Amino acid sequence: MSRAISGLLTLCVLLAFPAMAYALDKADIPVTVKIPQMVLLELDATELVFEESDFDYVLGTAQLVKVGVVATKDQAVTATVSGNVPYVLSIAAPEEYLIGTNGGLIHISQLKWRLTGSDDPEYWEPLTLDRVPVKGGPPGTMEVKFDFQLTAFWENPAQVYTGEILLTVIPDDGWTK
Repeated sequence: MSRAISGLLTLCVLLAFPAMAYALDKADIPVTVKIPQMVLLELDATELVFEESDFDYVLGTAQLVKVGVVATKDQAVTATVSGNVPYVLSIAAPEEYLIGTNGGLIHISQLKWRLTGSDDPEYWEPLTLDRVPVKGGPPGTMEVKFDFQLTAFWENPAQVYTGEILLTVIPDDGWTK
């Protein structure tokens, strides 16, 4: 008889508190997420082109200097860096010369760069074979705008020259710029 009362009492509790019955039916599932280190570099330009008109020092914006003509491309390339770790963006040239279609050579140091909106607008850094740190940042997204300047020496024959600029982004816990 006490079993029947006990069973009836349990049934009454279950009917009176139906949410309790469901609570007895749960299971926990542990969740583990392993996010890898990720860094991404995107450029808004596929090519940096100095046209003949860029070297017009009479009607254009180029500057006539003793050694030749200086052409400037403001905001020529925008690099967008995204990462979930601190990172550093660097710039370099993979080859020492821009090579002309007829054999002419332009040394990469004739191609200079600076960050758009630089504190010192007169300061330009020559492109080198060594990776030069440009800017670093914490995890997140950063936009870096570059200006470029090329000095065409009088000794550089008139022809089309080609080469490359290498922008590299690497994870770095010690970023400072």
